[in-house]
Amino acid sequence: MEKHVYHGSPDGNIELLIANKSTHQKKCIYATDNKVAALLFAGRGNGDLDTRISNVNGKVELVERRPGVLNALYNKEGYLYELDGTTFNHYDYLWSLEVISFENSIKPIRKIYYTNVLEAINEEEKNGNIIIYRYPNRPKDMPPDNSDLIEKYISFENQGLTGAVSKLLSIYPEFSNIIDESNNKRL
Repeated sequence: MEKHVYHGSPDGNIELLIANKSTHQKKCIYATDNKVAALLFAGRGNGDLDTRISNVNGKVELVERRPGVLNALYNKEGYLYELDGTTFNHYDYLWSLEVISFENSIKPIRKIYYTNVLEAINEEEKNGNIIIYRYPNRPKDMPPDNSDLIEKYISFENQGLTGAVSKLLSIYPEFSNIIDESNNKRL
């Protein structure tokens, strides 16, 4: 049986997916074998600064961190690219639904067009394929002030992702004192 994976994007003109560096600092192509998870990447935004996407008992969970984010990210057209999954693998340092390929480029097998990604996500929720927490609702394990991002973005910066903390502070300036205190403790 052929193995397929999916790559979500707001860009409908991708003829070749090209490897690049991301938070893991490895040059690769990202995908997932979960269509719903891939659909969540069809919206362009600030990643986990806008939403938290997680895998809870095999089901995708989406948390809106700030009001209006889901509408801003997904109330537009988007695309899923189906890829040959033979060169994709999961590694321990990846998110549980994430797979990567170290190929320099990969040509998609096919492109799936969505006229409105938010409508598609809402339909997946109705079908029981995703759990969505719309702001201000959130799971019990997530702080109401999004402070779970602080250590994560300091860690990204320490791992060589230059500008990670600046990006965090551009969206959550209220964290600047906490980050300053954290940096002072490390010195």
